[in-house]
Amino acid sequence: MLLQHRKRLMALAGLVLAGYLIVHMFSNLLYFNAERFNSFYQLYNLPFIRWPLLLLVLAALALHVWGAIAIRRHNAKVRPVAYHKRDYLQPPKALVTLSIILIGLFILLHIVQTLQFDPQDAYGETLALFASAGMLLIYLAGLLLIGMHLQHSLNNVLQTLGVTSKTCYPLLVTLIALLMLGFAAVPVAAYLGQG
Repeated sequence: MLLQHRKRLMALAGLVLAGYLIVHMFSNLLYFNAERFNSFYQLYNLPFIRWPLLLLVLAALALHVWGAIAIRRHNAKVRPVAYHKRDYLQPPKALVTLSIILIGLFILLHIVQTLQFDPQDAYGETLALFASAGMLLIYLAGLLLIGMHLQHSLNNVLQTLGVTSKTCYPLLVTLIALLMLGFAAVPVAAYLGQG
C-alpha cells in the first residue's frame, strides 16, 4: 500500500514537471519575437510569480526523485537477485542512474544561469548565453537526456494505466520529439545569432 502511494506521488510530481516543461517550452518560443520575449520574462521575473513557481518545480523535482529512490530500494529488497535473462532493450540501471544525475545537474545549471539573467533583457542574455558552442552542446545534450527520460517514464505510465505501448507509443514519441525540438530551437537560433 505504501509503495502505491509513493508511485502515485512520484507520478503526480512528474506530471507537474511535465506540465511546467510544456509551458516553459512555449514561453521560450517567444524568443523569436524579442519584444514579446522580454515582456513575458519581465512579468515572469516578478518576485510573487518567479519564486513560488521555482519552489513548486523544486518541490516536485525533490518528490519525484525521492519517489524513484524509494521505489528502487523497495524493488531491490523484494528481488535481491537480479533476473538471469536481461531485457537488452532496457538500459542498465547504472546508466539510468548516471543519466538522472546528469539531468539533475543540467536543471541546476539552467536555474543558476537564469537567476543571473538581467530580467529587463532576457533576449540579450539568452543570445549571450548561447554564443558559446560548448554551452549549446551542453543544452542539447541535456535536452536529449530529458527526452529519453520522458520517453521511458511516460511509456511506463501508459502501461500502468493499461494503455498498450503499441497503440500510443508513436504518438508519445512524436509529442516528446516536438517538445524537445521546441526547446532546442532557441539555443540553436541564439547560437546562429538569429531571433
